[in-house]
Amino acid sequence: MSKVVGIRFRKTERPFYFDPKELELAKDQAVVVETEKGLELGWVVMPPREVVPAESTESLPPILRKAAQEDAACRNELKPKEEHALTVAREKARALALPMKFVEGHYTLDGRRLTLYFGAEQRVDFRVLLRQISDTLSVRVELRQVGARDEAKFTGGVGRCGRLICCAAWMCEFAPISVRMAKEQALPINAEGLAGQCGRLRCCLKFEYEQYVAVNRLLPRINEMVMTPLGEARVIIGHPLKETVSVILAEERVRELPMSQITRVNAPRRQNAPPPPDEEANETRQAAH
Repeated sequence: MSKVVGIRFRKTERPFYFDPKELELAKDQAVVVETEKGLELGWVVMPPREVVPAESTESLPPILRKAAQEDAACRNELKPKEEHALTVAREKARALALPMKFVEGHYTLDGRRLTLYFGAEQRVDFRVLLRQISDTLSVRVELRQVGARDEAKFTGGVGRCGRLICCAAWMCEFAPISVRMAKEQALPINAEGLAGQCGRLRCCLKFEYEQYVAVNRLLPRINEMVMTPLGEARVIIGHPLKETVSVILAEERVRELPMSQITRVNAPRRQNAPPPPDEEANETRQAAH
């Protein structure tokens, strides 16, 4: 058995695993670790625990020490430098007419390395820009291109629900989203209604998708004939959230009844039932484009 501890460097970033050595660490404890890029300040999201060693012979990097007040002060002092670096990068990209949107700058805790994140619709030759930024700031610079969803994660914003967008608030990974998820929830299929701040399909379309699929499989189709305690009726609409259906009875009477009181005479496969895996994957790829 060996000990591991989960460390996170950003609120919406997946945790990384380190060797705690002999340190006694509690959840939310700030620590300083050595990464490939340099020193970083993080916090514990998974206290030390024993796990079965993996087959790989690679050892986990160790945690250097618990963070002190000086480390937190150093991190705060780097924030204005990161803002300045973003300003420099934007000005020089504009001067070179490069179609780049810089969204985030990050210095390592020792201030020796700077990573600048940018979005672009296509690949950009930024070699000249990289040299200019490095010479101006006198630091080793890395430029990293991110996708539209990551741009939204970095910049933040308010969603259609009136709350901070999920990717900037708590989401660590992006799941595939398809138009079928909106169809299953009877949402209007239009770009304005389905797109998030990133311009892609909203991540929240997936949150209740499986529940809608399960309920919709039980709901009869529109115009399907069913049996009710009031007699035979024709379905005019289903209500997935309430798990009820509205039916029209004899003499054009309309009633809303729970599914527990509905007996389906014939239950053919719904035309909008979830497609085979290959078909759904194809729709996901088309939605991504």
